[in-house]
Amino acid sequence: MSDGVTQPGAGLQSPSSYADQIARILEGEILGGRYARGAHLQQDEVCRRFGVSRTPAREALRKLQALNLVELIPNRGARVRVPTLRELEEVYQVRAELEGFAAELAAEADDPAIARRLREAQTALAELLPVAVAALDGADEHAGERLRHVNDTFHGVVHDAGGNRRLGQMIQELHRYFPKDTVRLAVRTPDALQVLYLDDHDVILDRIAHRDGPQARAAMRDHILRSQSMLIDYLRERGLGTSG
Repeated sequence: MSDGVTQPGAGLQSPSSYADQIARILEGEILGGRYARGAHLQQDEVCRRFGVSRTPAREALRKLQALNLVELIPNRGARVRVPTLRELEEVYQVRAELEGFAAELAAEADDPAIARRLREAQTALAELLPVAVAALDGADEHAGERLRHVNDTFHGVVHDAGGNRRLGQMIQELHRYFPKDTVRLAVRTPDALQVLYLDDHDVILDRIAHRDGPQARAAMRDHILRSQSMLIDYLRERGLGTSG
């Protein structure tokens, strides 16, 4: 990294969140293809670039390690280590089955409040979609974060509805295997946004509202596998995924 920064914390918001902000910036750059697989992220270079001490730089690299984007090397910093395409496929296959099961349990829960809460999330997603479309061209840098939040709300309702806490914990563990926001980055057209965040959800909501467990399960499974396909294509195009 050759970027130079002369003021401490330049471009960052507050000392307490320096590590989070640095990690988000580097995460976006790794997933955007700025760093090749195996590239080194030196702690001292991170310090110089962002004008911070070693503590937030080290913590930022640890956060990237927790996202499976780098591996820490003693006394050397970190090396970019994006999961292979095969690893991601395996994770998404398991996610599709578990989240499909959660949707089936939600449909069988016989609770009208579940469908109501899902409709509320869908209304919010529909309202955000035009802003998210504009953000595809960089018009609103915060739109993606809002979209992710409401999308997480929709899926969270499904995960919680069946009352199986262990199932929800297992799904969340799989979510932590790779940055959840990456799928949003992989959605690059208005049509893809429409399909992934509205059309798919509408089908899932309909099946749950009609208490059709098997069809709710199938709809959620298809939805997760669609997001997998988008993510794999995105990573492959950027040379970030290997098939091994």
